[in-house]
Amino acid sequence: MKTILKRSCITILTLISLMVTSFTYAALPIQKILLDSGATLFFVEARTIPMINIGMDINAGSVFDQKGKKGIAEMTANLLNKGAMVDGGKKDEAFLSDKISDLGAVFNASASNELTSIRIKSLSKKVILDDVINLTAQMIANPSFDQKVLSREKSLEISGLLESQTRPEYIMSEQFTKMLYQGNPLGSIASVAELKKIEVDDLRKFHQTYYRAKNTNVVIVGDVSTQDAVQIANRLTQKLPKGANVDLTIPAFKPLPIKPANQREVHISHPSTQAHIQMGIDSVPRNHPDYFPLLVGNYILGGGGFVSRLMNEIREKRGLAYSVSSYFMPSKYMGFFSASMQTKKDQSEKSVELLNQTIQQFVVNGPSDDEITAAKNNLMNGFALRIDSNSKLLANVAGIAWNDLPLDTLDTWTTQVDKVSKEDIQRVFKKYLDPERMITVVVGGN
Repeated sequence: MKTILKRSCITILTLISLMVTSFTYAALPIQKILLDSGATLFFVEARTIPMINIGMDINAGSVFDQKGKKGIAEMTANLLNKGAMVDGGKKDEAFLSDKISDLGAVFNASASNELTSIRIKSLSKKVILDDVINLTAQMIANPSFDQKVLSREKSLEISGLLESQTRPEYIMSEQFTKMLYQGNPLGSIASVAELKKIEVDDLRKFHQTYYRAKNTNVVIVGDVSTQDAVQIANRLTQKLPKGANVDLTIPAFKPLPIKPANQREVHISHPSTQAHIQMGIDSVPRNHPDYFPLLVGNYILGGGGFVSRLMNEIREKRGLAYSVSSYFMPSKYMGFFSASMQTKKDQSEKSVELLNQTIQQFVVNGPSDDEITAAKNNLMNGFALRIDSNSKLLANVAGIAWNDLPLDTLDTWTTQVDKVSKEDIQRVFKKYLDPERMITVVVGGN
């Protein structure tokens, strides 16, 4: 009788555990709403804390920078909170900063190669939230772009860039990007000379041309109703510049060509104590059906930390590096695979050979069944940590919106991972990691 009771208790506890796990993985529903302003709202109601996180992703990335003046998109975003017309008067950055701070809110903006991202965080209490939305909506729609502020920010940006250009990891990344994108504006990198050329009129023109409601996704996660979320999103976007349609076509990305090994490898001298190595190739965008096999496969190859193939072969067996890793970086228009490491200068040639060899052995032979099981378990069991805060949930929903993914992506994520087979991984790695197109950059090696 005691044995039966014990087994029954174990069964009940197991069922409870499964129910809790299922609940943890279940994502909150995403609502997609076309706004009167022309923008699109993606909303998740989350009432656990009295906070609201807001994202505005505008199709205004550095890919649209004026030729010869790379950095306009980033500088435009950077100056949004450094002076604006608010309630009929010009307010400087000190006023805006103090006002946002007094409201207990957070505002930041940045630009990547694809888009401009604005993030706002506030208490959901109506009297506070109304003031936050009123202020930030005017900052985004009516930035003043003061000449003195621009000159200062340009000087800071140039100083930072000059310092970065002395570091081997930056030199490596810059060279890798140039080789990967082959002149496509998605991979353009600002230079000191280009930053110096940026003028106030360039920022104003960029803002007027690309900061449009119809080019904007508003993402809201937090303690508000659907009706309130719609009102907030409209208030944030209805005063954005209006005008004729602008061409948002991105130049087609060209896959890396097949070349002899000596034409795909670049060595750059540097006085650093270690050699910095990066190897990679173009890959698929985020909304491609091969994304999940690449994700699971790469966890085994180099994304799983100490349990990865690269770590085992290069660090554990041979001690050539303290850390080595790989990742697939997906985006809206394209993606790429990258593997990188640091090693002693006199071991750089051997390390490049072993890095390439380990990758190609994985491509040819694929992972073991045990590796696949472990990778899936780690990815699926860790999924809850990807959405365990409003800010993380906002980032995931923003990614779904920008990459045109299904609204149930978070609900099906673990299922998609679990469906990946050994054959899927072997197929996609053979398809995308062509050794005759793989590029390599070595900075500081022999």
